[in-house]
Amino acid sequence: MMAAPLYPGGLIEIQRANLRALLRHLFREKGTWIAVAHAVSFRRSVVLAFMDGIEPGHMALARSIARTVGLSLDDALTGKASPRKAPALVLVTPPKRKGGAS
Repeated sequence: MMAAPLYPGGLIEIQRANLRALLRHLFREKGTWIAVAHAVSFRRSVVLAFMDGIEPGHMALARSIARTVGLSLDDALTGKASPRKAPALVLVTPPKRKGGAS
């Protein structure tokens, strides 16, 4: 049985932990908390208060985090990995062909 949220419509602790993990992923990707806050369309103070556990978070923040990382709300709350792909590898020089006409 899952624990009850702190208030009606709120998030339980495992959901908050999963959302914080996604925010850390965004921080590694974006480089600053300001850029993360801009990406999820919330003030930096709100994002940092949620990260520090001062604020319990809410469904609007959860939806925004999920949308930003490309997950459904359910996948974000249950801790599914982000579907983002690694950057494509680009060859600096094309491979050389052996013999024959080019």
